[in-house]
Amino acid sequence: MFSLQVQFIFSLLILTQVSCRLSTDHENRHNWYEKNRLKVKCLQRDDPTGRNAVKLCWFWEGTKSWFRRTSISWFPERTKTWNLTELTAHCNNYYVCMENTKCYKDYVLYETLDRCSHDAFNVGPMSFCNQKLKEIKKSSPEKLSNCTMEYLEEKPPKRWTCESVKRLGDCLYPEVEKYCDSKLLPIFKDHQESRLYYLGCDGRLKFKDFEEPTNSTIPKL
Repeated sequence: MFSLQVQFIFSLLILTQVSCRLSTDHENRHNWYEKNRLKVKCLQRDDPTGRNAVKLCWFWEGTKSWFRRTSISWFPERTKTWNLTELTAHCNNYYVCMENTKCYKDYVLYETLDRCSHDAFNVGPMSFCNQKLKEIKKSSPEKLSNCTMEYLEEKPPKRWTCESVKRLGDCLYPEVEKYCDSKLLPIFKDHQESRLYYLGCDGRLKFKDFEEPTNSTIPKL
């Protein structure tokens, strides 16, 4: 485990150096990724302060978040007793780091938080429920709803919307309640409510800089 972490960090160092060299080209350093995620003030050619803060945040907190996510996916059993706060602590830390750069658009901050927490939920406690549903799909597919069958067969969207989040939650809730560990249901509810909040679906968050996704081919944030 330790050797893998060292190798990964070493790879990141190499990639960072390559990125820094490429950034000397004015065209390369203002790519799609930056333009769509960052505020205009952090894209000024004559002031690299914001972009440097973004790189440091991505390198340190982003790396720690990746390790945490990997640990959860390798040892999902221990997440069975966790609450949502414990499960997504690394996501919250990464969010705070991103927010402190004062460079990311508001909706990007919360979309990233949603993506991170949803990923942790799926590779953690929900992974056991998914496995159970896959077993039912194989042995008695008629027991599952059409939307659940689609969920098990199709890849998740690259960018979530209020409609897709609500539709998935409404679809899976009866299946989780009926077929999965009863201890999963409370955190499933909490997770669904958090997703609706992060994406501004429940009216508590308003994003002035929100960009409506136009199609399913939008790259991951």
